[in-house]
Amino acid sequence: MENNTIQLMPPNEHWYWSVKKKCWYPSVTTVTSYLPKGKFFEKYLAEQDSYEDAKRILKEAGERGTHCHEASEVLDKGGELKYGLCGLNDDEYKLMIGYVNWHKKYTPEIFQDKIELPLISDKMKLGGTADRIYNIDGKLTLFDLKTSKSAIYDSHWIQVACYSEMYEELYKTQIDQVAILRLTPKRKDGYEYVVRSREEWKMDYKQFKNTYETMVYLNGGKEFKPNVIEVPEILTLNTVIKNSDVV
Repeated sequence: MENNTIQLMPPNEHWYWSVKKKCWYPSVTTVTSYLPKGKFFEKYLAEQDSYEDAKRILKEAGERGTHCHEASEVLDKGGELKYGLCGLNDDEYKLMIGYVNWHKKYTPEIFQDKIELPLISDKMKLGGTADRIYNIDGKLTLFDLKTSKSAIYDSHWIQVACYSEMYEELYKTQIDQVAILRLTPKRKDGYEYVVRSREEWKMDYKQFKNTYETMVYLNGGKEFKPNVIEVPEILTLNTVIKNSDVV
C-alpha cells in the first residue's frame, strides 16, 4: 500500500500558503518581531529570575492571547461564554469582561465573513490574519485584539498597518482607520482602546516596510522559506507479531 507523505511546519512559526504562487510566505508578525518592543518590555524580562522564567512568561502570554482570541470569536458569532465551561481560567475570563464592556460602549457592526480573516498577498509575499473588520461609527475599521500586560507596542501598530494595506490590495476597499483593543484589568472598564486614522496608519506602514528591509538585511538577503520536514502520513511496523506461547 502506498504511503503518502505530509509536510510538518516548524514549531512556533506562522507561514501562509499562496495558492497562486504555490509557495509559503512568512507572516506579518515574523516581520514585526524585528522591531524592538521597547526598553520597558526588555527591562521586565531582564528582571525575571532566569532565562527559563522569561521563556515561561512569553509562553503564558501567547496562550492567554490565543484563548482570548478564541473566546472573542465565540462572542462575535453570537455565542456565549459560561464561567467554568468556556475553557478560560479566571484571569482570562476577567479579561473577556473588558471585551464585552467595549462592545457595549462602541457597538461595532460585525461582519461574519470578516472574523479572523486570512490575508495573503503575492505582491508583498506575506500572510497574516486580521482579527476583525468592523464598521464603527460609519468607518471601516481594521480591528486588532491584544492581551499584552503593559502596553500597546509600536510593533502592534505596524502590524495592523500592514494588514490594512493587504486588505485594500485584496478587497479594493478603503480602510478608514485602525483600532487596537488591549484587554487589561488595570483599567476601570477592563480595556485600553486606541484608534489611528488613515493618515496615521499609512505612516505606520512606512515603518513596517523599513522593518521588513531590516529583517531581509539581518538574514543575509536570503529568500524566506520554512524548514519543512517531510514525514510519512502513516506509521507502521514491518515486524511479525507472534503469540508468546509459541516462543
